[in-house]
Amino acid sequence: MNLAKRSFYFIVGSLFGIGLVFLIAKKKQIKFPYGPDARTLKSIRVKPYRIFSAQAKNTLQQHDIDSLRIAYLLEESDVDFSESMTDVKQPCQTYQLYGNLNDKSVAMRIERCDSIATFKEIIVK
Repeated sequence: MNLAKRSFYFIVGSLFGIGLVFLIAKKKQIKFPYGPDARTLKSIRVKPYRIFSAQAKNTLQQHDIDSLRIAYLLEESDVDFSESMTDVKQPCQTYQLYGNLNDKSVAMRIERCDSIATFKEIIVK
């Protein structure tokens, strides 16, 4: 078998394999969070404990925002790294998130520690 034929089979097989992997990943709803925003949001979502400051609790009550909407915001928000304090290693890092919820703009300042995500400030405009 000459080189052109081998290359053709290799390319076709590789494309078939890649397509199969993406098809299985889509069916099982597997996500590939490799960007910095996605990794940061995922690390906040998987924390076993979420603590809300008094200001955050008041804002959530005033705007009728429940845990499902918070979960949605933690999936779909954007992290503004220029306003975040990521250089601090001890004890926690603070992130500024911006998202949209029911035609309202939501800004959240979240402190991410080892096992706790603390919502320091939530602003709804």
